Amino acid sequence: MRMAAVLLMLALGATACAAQAGRTAKNSLTGCVDERNGEFVLTNDTDLRPTARLHPLAGSPQDNFARHVGEKVTVRGKISDDKPLPVITVESLKTVSQTCAPASELQPK
Repeated sequence: MRMAAVLLMLALGATACAAQAGRTAKNSLTGCVDERNGEFVLTNDTDLRPTARLHPLAGSPQDNFARHVGEKVTVRGKISDDKPLPVITVESLKTVSQTCAPASELQPK
């Protein structure tokens, strides 16, 4: 009986860890920072289409994103499914590259 209880607890723990790992992946996005229509957005790096709107955490200045315009970054935070673009409330931002260009421009010709 105890062995069954231990196995059940291990299985539940593994499921919880897998769910947590999935949640973490959904809470980070990588793309290019741009300003469009007075709002900071994250764009994809293939055709620079907006993928999410960037909002700072409460109390953080909105202009923190301005210094990253044109950079490829990874942002982490809470993502809300807003229309027409999701909103990510940015908890952290890490620069991946100082420049951002559509992937087609980076291919050798």
